Amino acid sequence: MTEAPAHDRGTRSREAILDTATDLMSRHGYAATSISMISAACGLPASSIYWHFGSKDGIYVAVLQRARITLETALPSIDVPGADVAQRLDSFLEALTVVFQRHPHGTKLLLGLSMLQQSASAEAVAELHRYRDTLMAWARGALSRVFDLGDRPEVSEELARFTLRTASGTAVARWFEPAASLDIEPLRVALRALAAHRSGVPAGKTPRVGHP
Repeated sequence: MTEAPAHDRGTRSREAILDTATDLMSRHGYAATSISMISAACGLPASSIYWHFGSKDGIYVAVLQRARITLETALPSIDVPGADVAQRLDSFLEALTVVFQRHPHGTKLLLGLSMLQQSASAEAVAELHRYRDTLMAWARGALSRVFDLGDRPEVSEELARFTLRTASGTAVARWFEPAASLDIEPLRVALRALAAHRSGVPAGKTPRVGHP
């Protein structure tokens, strides 16, 4: 009769540690977040943290795994709705904004791919790459649909990379300006121009949905 309550307490402790570590690592980065900081913020002893995760690196891997799984279940379909490029691009950018707003920690964690200290394990680096690959696959598939690039996968790849770099730049800005938001209009113009340059999709003027 005591095993289930003990298991429940262990699960709650583990999730509390992960919640705290996700917040701290997304705000301060992997290298600057210590076990003592996590312990103080979540109210659990360091011994409990080590029992669940073994090391700081183990926490980081678990944080990234949970962020990736959460992202995978929340990403919208790559079958972007819309009768033409303008409408589909509107739909894509609306979906991107929702992803960015609902997963602010994950976007910041993604920046660790270029900022990760050498002290992190190969497993942590690999998990970070899987997180980025999940975002890239979604953006690539969605933008292929937006601009009808089924026969030009290299263009979809370039557009997806550009989009994620823009989102990453906004995540950096949030470290200094917490209210910073993804600037959609310049991204809209840039994607249309880049698609036109690389694949011949007319750039033109992109009308907003619901506007003349």
